[in-house]
Amino acid sequence: MANIMSTMKEIIEGFKGLIKNSGKITKLLNGYAQLKEKSAENAYIMEKRLAEISKITSNLPDFDLKNSLINWLNQEKTEIEKAKEEFRFLLGEQIKALFQQDNKTIKGQYPILRVGFYTLVLNFEFGEASLYFGPEIEKIKSKIPIKPMTIYQTIKKFDEGLKKTKFDPKEFYLDLQNAYKKQAILSNKPYGEKILLINVLDEYVILKQPPQFFIDPKKQHYREFSRINLAYLLYLFKKSEFNQKSIHFYVATFDATTDKKQALWIPDNEEGEGTYYGYMAIEKESRE
Repeated sequence: MANIMSTMKEIIEGFKGLIKNSGKITKLLNGYAQLKEKSAENAYIMEKRLAEISKITSNLPDFDLKNSLINWLNQEKTEIEKAKEEFRFLLGEQIKALFQQDNKTIKGQYPILRVGFYTLVLNFEFGEASLYFGPEIEKIKSKIPIKPMTIYQTIKKFDEGLKKTKFDPKEFYLDLQNAYKKQAILSNKPYGEKILLINVLDEYVILKQPPQFFIDPKKQHYREFSRINLAYLLYLFKKSEFNQKSIHFYVATFDATTDKKQALWIPDNEEGEGTYYGYMAIEKESRE
């Protein structure tokens, strides 16, 4: 009698589990059917849903419907690979078309694309992208939805903001001289010696603070300069007539490029090319 009751209990529990898993699969299949209406756009989400269905299916007891479900899952995996290829192709074409309106060219190949100063790293599995200034140098934003218009607007908005930076080459030249001079004194080095570029830029940032900051150094009184801002200012300066022969920027060693305290990447042009610089120097003759 005890064995019969135990067997009955196992049967009941088995059916409960079957009903529970069947309900989960039914819900996932209904959601999957909706996603499939736009399979190219939803390919990566569909892949995740299919994996969830496969996992639950593996826990089902053997019966004809399970075998049919397994065969369907295998067919869908093939279809999803095609949908993923279509999605990647369409995404690239749409992004390319959007930037062509601004006469900008997309370079590179998945998962890394480059446009102007920027690098876009796409993570198709999670449906998001990360945006960097330079070749994956300074991260600007992460978790950008992989949608052509969203990507385009994110890059365009940041680029327009960066290019609104006020820049007077003569003023920058004089400020850079003063920053270099002060850092030379602090480093106990003669004027004209090589000094870490980052240290000079630290002094530059201090020089550009408003008087209120030194009276009351609150956050709201602080004028912020990001590494990207500083790199862009140096890019503009290097293009100007004030980038005289008396000012020297020294290319960073390979080891130094991975250390943000030792080097700064500065664009050479708007095509994504640039150089890491580690030190700078100003010759004595350039003092005023």
